[in-house]
Amino acid sequence: MTAYVETDFLLALAKDSDWLKDRAEEKLEERDVVTSTYSYLEILLIRERHEFDYIKLFSNMLDVVPVETEEERQIVLKAVNYFEDGMTAFDAFHAATAETRGHSILSSDKAYENVDPERLPLEPDTDD
Repeated sequence: MTAYVETDFLLALAKDSDWLKDRAEEKLEERDVVTSTYSYLEILLIRERHEFDYIKLFSNMLDVVPVETEEERQIVLKAVNYFEDGMTAFDAFHAATAETRGHSILSSDKAYENVDPERLPLEPDTDD
């Protein structure tokens, strides 16, 4: 049976030293695991605390602890690219989700001006 894992499991595997590392590695050998885009978002948010090379980490970790669907995998990979280009972690995941699912983004946030999903202005037109 596949088990859903959350961020503490990913951190245990990613960190050089973690009190749960041995247990997480043991469980990884015993069963298939999956996680969600939320766990990867959380890792991105706390990356500085642990000084992760998050690009390499996410690429490798997605093979070890996958998300449920190819769509979710694409969201994570695109979000990392957007984050690398200077977006906040949340904006990066919103942009990646919209792009992957073929949606525009209805927002006043100018951070979406230079990404693939089209930004539809939420703010009023100043010409009116």
